[in-house]
Amino acid sequence: MLAFLAVGCTTLPVQNRRLETPPQNDGYRFQTIAPGPDNSDSLLVFLTFSGGGTRAASFAYGVLEKLRDTEIVWEGQSCRLLDEVDVISSVSGGSLPAAYYGVFGERLFDDFPEKVLYRNIQGNLIKRLFGLVNIPKLLSPTYGRTDLMADSFNREIYEYRSFGDMVDKNQRPFILINATDMSQGSRFTFTQHQFDLLDSDLNEYPISHAVAASAAFPGLLTPMTLRNYPKDENASTPPWIEAGLAARETNRAAYKRAVEQQSYLLPGRPYIHLVDGGVSDNLGLLPVFEFLTQTLEGKGNNSGFNTEKVRKVVIIVVNAARSSERDWDITQQVLGLVPVLSAATSIPIGNFSEAELAYLNSFVQQREKQRQIREKVAALLGRETLEKELPELAGAGIAYHAVEVEFDRIDDPEERKALNDCPTAFKLSREQVDLLRRSAGNILDGHPEFQRLLHELK
Repeated sequence: MLAFLAVGCTTLPVQNRRLETPPQNDGYRFQTIAPGPDNSDSLLVFLTFSGGGTRAASFAYGVLEKLRDTEIVWEGQSCRLLDEVDVISSVSGGSLPAAYYGVFGERLFDDFPEKVLYRNIQGNLIKRLFGLVNIPKLLSPTYGRTDLMADSFNREIYEYRSFGDMVDKNQRPFILINATDMSQGSRFTFTQHQFDLLDSDLNEYPISHAVAASAAFPGLLTPMTLRNYPKDENASTPPWIEAGLAARETNRAAYKRAVEQQSYLLPGRPYIHLVDGGVSDNLGLLPVFEFLTQTLEGKGNNSGFNTEKVRKVVIIVVNAARSSERDWDITQQVLGLVPVLSAATSIPIGNFSEAELAYLNSFVQQREKQRQIREKVAALLGRETLEKELPELAGAGIAYHAVEVEFDRIDDPEERKALNDCPTAFKLSREQVDLLRRSAGNILDGHPEFQRLLHELK
């Protein structure tokens, strides 16, 4: 036991390394990742993958399969809709296929199901927790259960790949793996722009550890810890943060985000603790809103968005949330701790997700109205006069499509019940995984907005 304790005290988790040079416009940023050979700048496609363990991973994988099999014609060229995907924003279980596709590309369709979806990740983690070889590690005060899961992901799923491998691959989609800063309750995204604020190099950081941080459900798993390196006394605040702080009265969203990001530059936070991304945004939609609305101008995640080239924007939200029925209201008995805690965590997250979806629909409808107004004015005055006299309508010519892929869109009550019966865990039966994959494609086949999109793209 003394030997175990001695070894445990020397065990350190993987740490993010310090930047050797001041932040440059390189590393894993949207503007440094090139479009693929069949990816045009005029069609911008976002995918968001929600949390929900293997259920979410299987559902998201089914959407990727469907997009792979969907042929479109854009700017006179035939390609697959999957080829046009520019950004995937993921949370928790949805980060498993997103990161795998970002690293290995279309190898995802060859080995991901057997390697991940049909595998008992949960059971394997429990075995490792009680394995003699891991006891010394877990005795360390700086090494937790999430570090153990990350090490397992590194060996068995992501094959020791780092973000530098995605930089070298240099091909979209740009993958946004989202976790939650536990101290602030704010979103933390694994990009070099975010790591600039930590004075840290993302290139050498393992993909597996970002995925594990994104899936570190509070209580069951421990927070993932990052180093926030001391800043030079002469270091200046980035202009985009200063602009956000100055917009307190005019742009509340930009101000709040700037305050959150500024906290990494101020003294007193040498370590950052990350938990499940679903705590702050279970749909992964916040980065997309920030990207499209330019919430913080000049911010690295969205500075590559060129409104002059884009003609169509597609946002596909893959939401694996369950709508399970509760039986709490049929009894007079005082409810126990488990259902109360379940309600206290799941209900606020679900309400926030519904608010995000409502905002997304409102955003798309507003942009569509602006586009219609722009076309009518252009027909009356001419496009040259429009651009000269009404420059505020210059970027209103983009057509938007929002597609929600969720269980409630399944008409068959038995199939819908079977989907909702899939637990939030990293262990599902083969039949459940196949049902989720198949249902994702069926939902897109029957989705009116998705079919309208395909009609325009053919």
